[in-house]
Amino acid sequence: MTAPSIGGWWRSVAVVLCLVLLAVTAPLAVVATWARDQVGDTDRYVETIAPLADDPTVQAAVADRLTAEIVGRLEVPAAIEALGLPLATGIEGFVARHVDAFVRSDEFATGWVRANREAHAQLVALLTGDPDSALQLEDDAVHLDLAVLVRAVQDRLVASGFTLADRLPSVRATMVLVQSPDVARAQRGFDLLSTLARVLPVASVLLLAAAVLIARRRRRVLVAGCLVVAGSMLALGMALDAFRVVYLDSVPAARLPADAAGAVYDVLVRFMRYTLRSVLLVALVVAAVAWLVGSPVGGLLGRYRGPVRAAVLVPAVVLVAMSEHPSRAWTITVVAATASVLLLVEVLARAGPPAEVPQ
Repeated sequence: MTAPSIGGWWRSVAVVLCLVLLAVTAPLAVVATWARDQVGDTDRYVETIAPLADDPTVQAAVADRLTAEIVGRLEVPAAIEALGLPLATGIEGFVARHVDAFVRSDEFATGWVRANREAHAQLVALLTGDPDSALQLEDDAVHLDLAVLVRAVQDRLVASGFTLADRLPSVRATMVLVQSPDVARAQRGFDLLSTLARVLPVASVLLLAAAVLIARRRRRVLVAGCLVVAGSMLALGMALDAFRVVYLDSVPAARLPADAAGAVYDVLVRFMRYTLRSVLLVALVVAAVAWLVGSPVGGLLGRYRGPVRAAVLVPAVVLVAMSEHPSRAWTITVVAATASVLLLVEVLARAGPPAEVPQ
């Protein structure tokens, strides 16, 4: 009797199951890592959101909010007499000019970081549902307290001779950063992702490895697995774009203009986009290498290795030499790209079968 063949239908089922689970865990791993590293960590959160201080749409939104709060609390008749302005509109223009100058200064950038560091505690309280938190969330939203910025504007107005600004009543100006109509769902999702942040990346790698080890045609399954990861990253990118629309609809324009809300969202998810693009690129490169290894392409590269190296190196050297003002980052990028291509050529040349020499 002949021995039964090793394997069988279960291999195909197991491979498909691993790839399906991989399609789910790979994007969740990216989201979970972002939630842990960017949202859960105060320093990284502040570092992420700090560039918004230089965004014109955010500057305009903050300037409008500060101007409205300050002018609304001024005693207009006394202010007109103090400034010698014939119309109340002159007061608003006077305040607005100083506010605009402030939001374009380094002082604003410093105050923005300080305000957001305090707001991060509200964000964590929103996502974790901490019952012991002293912070109160209004309308299920994270409010950025602009009090420190108001005080800085008041000091500027007083320094310019408008001493009435120093007698303003307490001004409580806020700006909505995040608003969620379903806090309970957001809390459950954040807790789950935070718990699985270290597990999901490892699980994704193990699922791909298991699929390759189980399969009879391992190289083909490796290509398929990498394409599954790449496809899941594309799906995650489209989901981020779709959720951007949902986010903009959830924040009333009266609280935060749509262009400023879009800038906030884009900055918050920026590093998630960087991560998914990196994973996408790596998956496509590995898939390409796995597909080429063992093909006639490898043999041809082995036979013509010298000319291929020259074809890669010469354009790179010329590109660097002909550039008038190459930056350090640009030069490093060119060198890294050239080295990566040469390494790929070397791997394929060594792994490919010997090319047949024409007789």
